[in-house]
Amino acid sequence: MMDRVKEFFEKGMFDSSEYLLPLVDMLMDGISDYIFLMEVVAPRRFKYALVNQSAKTSHPMTGVQWEGAYIEDLLSEDKAGSLIDRYQQVVERECPLTYEDEMDLDDTLFCGHTSLTPLKNQDGLVTYILGITRDITEAVQRERDLNRVNAVYRSLMENTADAILIIDRNRNIMESNSALKELYGFSKEDLSLRPFPFVPDDRHEEADRLISDALEDKGVSGFQTKRKRKDGSLIDVSMTVSPIHNAQGDTIGISSIIRDISVVKEDERKLEASRARYQSLFEHNPHPILTLNLDGTVQYANPASLRMMKTSLAELSGSSLLDWLPRDKAVWMEENGLRTESMEDVCFQTALRVGGEQRIAKVYLVPIVNQTERVGLYAILDDITEKERAVEALRQSEAKFRLIADNSNDLISVFSPYGKLVYASPSIINFLGFDPSKLGEEELKDVLTIEDAKKVASAFKQCQVDGRSFTVKLKLKRDSGELVWFECKGTPVLSEEYEVNRIVIVARDISEQKKYEAKLKRIAFYDYLTGLPNRRLFEDRLNQAILDADRRQKQFALLYLDGDGFKRINDEYGHDMGDDFLKLVGDRMKDCLRDSDSIGRIGGDEFAILLRDVDSEQKTREIAQRILNKLRRPYDLNGLHIQSSFSIGVSFYPDNAKSLDDLFRTADRALYSGKRKGKDQVSLYDDLFKDVKGESSD
Repeated sequence: MMDRVKEFFEKGMFDSSEYLLPLVDMLMDGISDYIFLMEVVAPRRFKYALVNQSAKTSHPMTGVQWEGAYIEDLLSEDKAGSLIDRYQQVVERECPLTYEDEMDLDDTLFCGHTSLTPLKNQDGLVTYILGITRDITEAVQRERDLNRVNAVYRSLMENTADAILIIDRNRNIMESNSALKELYGFSKEDLSLRPFPFVPDDRHEEADRLISDALEDKGVSGFQTKRKRKDGSLIDVSMTVSPIHNAQGDTIGISSIIRDISVVKEDERKLEASRARYQSLFEHNPHPILTLNLDGTVQYANPASLRMMKTSLAELSGSSLLDWLPRDKAVWMEENGLRTESMEDVCFQTALRVGGEQRIAKVYLVPIVNQTERVGLYAILDDITEKERAVEALRQSEAKFRLIADNSNDLISVFSPYGKLVYASPSIINFLGFDPSKLGEEELKDVLTIEDAKKVASAFKQCQVDGRSFTVKLKLKRDSGELVWFECKGTPVLSEEYEVNRIVIVARDISEQKKYEAKLKRIAFYDYLTGLPNRRLFEDRLNQAILDADRRQKQFALLYLDGDGFKRINDEYGHDMGDDFLKLVGDRMKDCLRDSDSIGRIGGDEFAILLRDVDSEQKTREIAQRILNKLRRPYDLNGLHIQSSFSIGVSFYPDNAKSLDDLFRTADRALYSGKRKGKDQVSLYDDLFKDVKGESSD
């Protein structure tokens, strides 16, 4: 049609609208493309002379009076300018022009393929331009949708940390991502030469069953099994196997997503070992220990407690400790030990009804804490019946008192109400290395810390006022200079006028109990191997850092560290050497930190560091690099020089994450981004986006 219209113009018919317009109109209205005949009025002035019916009815610019209007009358200044430039180019070059463009017309995207053809008059001047535009919006959108889908697919394949395997119906491996090579060590070429080389010989039947089930639309999720690396070593993996359907719903292949859970399984084994050690400590402890619910119900009791309470586990389990106490002590325990949010230990002395007789015991309530929440209590019982009876006997007879005191392993002393030492048992002299009765009051205070001296003075003063017994826990300095924990029970001796004229102090060594209490707490909050805070304690400090950062409008950084070659050390030198290596790593990390920073062992060879009040990314990167440099130095293990490295992923709060989980997730992504680039390097979460921008610009 374009050639025929051009022919009409070249014959000179354009001067007569009597012939020109009907012919052009007849030809233009038979075509679905948009056709515009533009009159060249002046430089950069183009008027719509004719527009076909398709443009009038189907063009996105609806309700427009085309004929007689100029380009700038119908389009905005910027859109009109671009179109006028193209028409002017055709006039000046006197040759056709073809282009594709897109415009936002009336909030609708329009993509067009346009051909502009100059039409000359008899003098050779371009007086008209014929424009033919084809609407390619739908094709462009389809192409873009396809590109987006392909981009998402490629991104998922290449950027996910999990290994991905695509298999067709004939059980041929169609595609695998780089994470699969990193996990198993087999390249795509290896996979093309031998099918499924990562399946151990004794698990081929299992793998065949998984594939067959998926081809029958019976996928599986979280299936745990063993797989073999190229070096022959076995690893624990968790996999999801799913059918791939086409548009008609037919199964055309299988996708398998594989995750390395070796660290998780190793942590589970270590946790089980830790539980076994705890159970042994609980079962064989000579101290009676009960595990209680928060309402006082007995969940479990160790053998020592069953012996003390003269009962069986079946009878004791499900009963309440409160039922064994006098009414007033039961009320006190409910208010101060059960119905409280305090994380502090609680200690009280009480009578216990045991096998038809009354016993006197010290009860220590130690909270069981799970992620800062009290979930139960340990009740540690100390039967002091005989000791209390001895004290009572001492009050009745000075002779009996001295007989018992002189032969007691406890430190027994008698003071005046104002603190003057009247009597010291031989055990005190043996402990201190001198006779304290020969020293003055001020010199005696040297065996106490300043805080403990104040505590004792306050207890003596209160005892004079109310005449009641008291208990204080303090540390006494023995002759070697060592500080030893004691629990001191002060009992007033009243005169006939019911005034306090003596105070008897029985001090019992509770060092082992303190160590045991500390050990229970340490098991809950510290890593048994390195002595570093465990994940629970570290996450608690991280939550505190988030609150502090929000309050002070500050930022901090989370450094997530993962060993690059720890498995090699375990394989070559054994797990004991690997444990010693992790201890040295923890010590080096602590040397790199400020007092305000925190470090924790997350699991395996994974560590985390909290850097508070960081000023900039660059400073954080420098700190992290110094840590890497120090960790890279050789380690002296049993005469061997072992060298390894770590990778660090860094995330900033609040720039990269708004919560604890987001902090670990973004730091983990940065960490494994660095590992994919070659390990032994510091990677910030923001670097991921810089890399993406760099690839886009390339």
